[in-house]
Amino acid sequence: MKLKKAWMVALIFLAAIASPAASEDLDLDDLSGSQIRSDVGEAFKGESLFYIDPATGMSPGVANGSAASQPTTPGSPWSNVAGRWTLRLVDTAGQRTVDLTVYQYGNEVFGRGIMTTGINTQEVTAAGSTEGTSLSLRLVTVGGNSMYRLRTTVSGNEIFGTYTAYTSDGGFWAGNINGSRFYPTAQSAPREGSGTVSIGSVVMGISGGNAMS
Repeated sequence: MKLKKAWMVALIFLAAIASPAASEDLDLDDLSGSQIRSDVGEAFKGESLFYIDPATGMSPGVANGSAASQPTTPGSPWSNVAGRWTLRLVDTAGQRTVDLTVYQYGNEVFGRGIMTTGINTQEVTAAGSTEGTSLSLRLVTVGGNSMYRLRTTVSGNEIFGTYTAYTSDGGFWAGNINGSRFYPTAQSAPREGSGTVSIGSVVMGISGGNAMS
């Protein structure tokens, strides 16, 4: 009851501010609940005092398109990791060196290089992605049976992190990785597709990334 009375007094106070002339003759003791609602409604012309518009997140009267009603969330940038790298993969059995050329398209990363283990060399391909300063990369030996899964952090022309290696016969091991970039190259920005793909004499439309006849 006390809370209800407090709300009633607050509404009367708001009505008095909005319509000072009308408040001069107010007698709080003679007002019923229906009279209070009527006076407040008249003072504010039926406006919902505490209504929040779900579309704008603001009360009525706030201009559409204002900064307060249109919050924005910045996207996550990615590092430019394109260029030629020398990577050193170190584990308990020794060290492998990879001379790797990396290309970048947006946050997608791919490339190829040569892995050297002692006097042996082997070609590898690379694929992965970057987000912020993190670079996830998979190196797969060409004609071989091994994959190296790299979890790294890039800082300028330096790279460091860990890796896990897997073989086709079920073997695996882990180690640390570090390296440096000889020279960076510009990355390519993603472009919008044309909307059609030509296959021979057949033209197919693209919708949502899927080809549709």
